[in-house]
Amino acid sequence: MIGNRLTIDLVLEKIETNLGKWKAQGIAILDVNFRVWGIKGEVPEALFSFYEKFSLYNMHVGDTVSNSNTFMIKATDKIGVIVVMNDTHLAMLSAINLKGRINALSDLYKLENHVEIEEKPKDTEKYLIRASMLIEKDAELFLKQGAYETASDLITLSGFHYLLAHMIDKAKEQAERALELCKEKEITNYHQTFALSCSEACNKNLEKAEEYWKQIQDKYTKQEQDLVNKALNEAKRMK
Repeated sequence: MIGNRLTIDLVLEKIETNLGKWKAQGIAILDVNFRVWGIKGEVPEALFSFYEKFSLYNMHVGDTVSNSNTFMIKATDKIGVIVVMNDTHLAMLSAINLKGRINALSDLYKLENHVEIEEKPKDTEKYLIRASMLIEKDAELFLKQGAYETASDLITLSGFHYLLAHMIDKAKEQAERALELCKEKEITNYHQTFALSCSEACNKNLEKAEEYWKQIQDKYTKQEQDLVNKALNEAKRMK
């Protein structure tokens, strides 16, 4: 067991509280090296083997992976959480709740001081493709819940990941999908502008893409800004 026992117990309780009104069957805290720090309830050993193949190291903070009545979320740069619920539907709802409140779990960052990352970055292109696929899965969760603006942003982010991985056709497909969702749900605010930026970049209209991005970049996190800026710079290089 790594870290302070009282801190870990407190974090486990806070995670459960932020899942919503449903009680988890089991919660596990682990680091990007897949060392388990603490468990509350029952988390089957087979789940660790299943989720390990997705590589917490290569996920972004807030990324989730689900399997039946369970999910794994990357909570900080170095910490992940696995949650087991009573059924698949509750797991999906709980994942959405926890993703939306992950920044409130400040105690998780106290644990990071104990983590020394062992895993090294892997092939960049494979990482970007995997990250994009994970974001697409998150988008589907939000679509099912009617959170269309968030779903649109996630689809656009997926597009920028593909753009950075030089997969222009996939990036364009995601940008068009986001724009279609905006049109269908009458989304005309900065979420639509975000999708337009990705679309213009995919069509090699880089000046227009950057113009759109500059209008709305302050609406997004530092991590998202870094990703989009890298993707736009890479699109310029490929032009």
